[in-house]
Amino acid sequence: MVRVAPAPPAPVGVTHEFQEALAHAYDNDDTIGRSIDLVLTNGELSAEARRQVHEDSSRAGEAARMAWPRQALVEDFADRVGAISVPVLVLAGSDDKVDPPQILREHLLPLIPTATLTELSGTGHLSPLEVPDQIASHLGAFIARL
Repeated sequence: MVRVAPAPPAPVGVTHEFQEALAHAYDNDDTIGRSIDLVLTNGELSAEARRQVHEDSSRAGEAARMAWPRQALVEDFADRVGAISVPVLVLAGSDDKVDPPQILREHLLPLIPTATLTELSGTGHLSPLEVPDQIASHLGAFIARL
C-alpha cells in the first residue's frame, strides 16, 4: 500500500475555527487560488496543473465541500488502521502544511507497524503535481523491495 500525503487516522489539532476556514477554502476562484498558494503547495505549479486544481476544486457541490471539513476531517478510525498487515509506504511532502511529516510520524506510523515514511523534498500537499518524478522514483524502489 502506498499513501501519498495522507491524513492521520484521527483528527490532530482540528478546531472549530480551522473547520470553518476549510469550509470556505474552495468557495470561488480567489479562495481556491489562495488555498493553492498558501496551503497546498510549496512552489509553483505548472499552468496546466494549476488550472486542473482550480477545475477540480470548483467542481464539487456544496454538500461535498462541507462534508470534508465538518465530517471527514474529524472522523476517527485510529482503532482500525492497526489491522493493516501489508507493507505500507507513506510519502509526505517536506513542506506539507496540511499533513506535515512530523504529524504523520507521531500519529500514523505508530499505529501501522508495517509503515515507513519517506519525505519528498521541497513539496507541499499536492506532491503528485509538484514532484511527480520523486513519487515515481520512490514507488519504483518500494515495488522493487517487495
